[in-house]
Amino acid sequence: MSDERSGLSDPHPTTGAHPGGPRHDESPFPAVADGVRTHLATDSSGHDMHHVWRVFRLGQQFAAELDADREVVGCAALTHDIHRVQGSGTGCDPVETLPTVATILAEAGVSAEKISTVQHCVAVHDDLAFRGEDPQPERLEAKILRDADNLDAMGAVGIARTFAFGGVHGTPLFDPDGDEYSQLYHFEDKLLRLREELHTEPARELAAQREAFLETFFEQFLAEWHGEA
Repeated sequence: MSDERSGLSDPHPTTGAHPGGPRHDESPFPAVADGVRTHLATDSSGHDMHHVWRVFRLGQQFAAELDADREVVGCAALTHDIHRVQGSGTGCDPVETLPTVATILAEAGVSAEKISTVQHCVAVHDDLAFRGEDPQPERLEAKILRDADNLDAMGAVGIARTFAFGGVHGTPLFDPDGDEYSQLYHFEDKLLRLREELHTEPARELAAQREAFLETFFEQFLAEWHGEA
């Protein structure tokens, strides 16, 4: 692979490693990634190893800017979406995966104190009710994880992940009558509200361009659907 391509994601996430950005190869991250990969290797809904490494990369960027614990943020990023592949349907509550998270981190040599903090980050990262009804992040590291995860739901990658997730779970592209929860309605219900719910300034700054892209796509989709473009 040429140097200019070294930042691209590994095309074989089930077997390989991901470049992951700064610090991806520092201990304990490779060992943690190995433990997580056994759970996410077969995911096709947009919650795969590529996703967790993108969240890792954003999390490391924000942690450096905000002087947060970069080991906690990195471990939380790598383990945050195990809940998506456990249970039935679209997954289980992240709290249910905390014992698995603890085992992966302990086997990777993470201290008990940091495991506890990572577990808090994982437990509160996914606002399942979308509107702030779930437990809110108390630690800066938890806020960073939620922001990095939400940013990966925005922009071009976020659009691709929305339709991948909907395809896996049988959600229609669009229901003009509003009788079914559609993938396009997900834009209105969640994606186009994410920027205002971000916790950190670096995330909000990065979200502006991604939100604009979401809005453009949303409007173009509707125009084409109704034969107006």
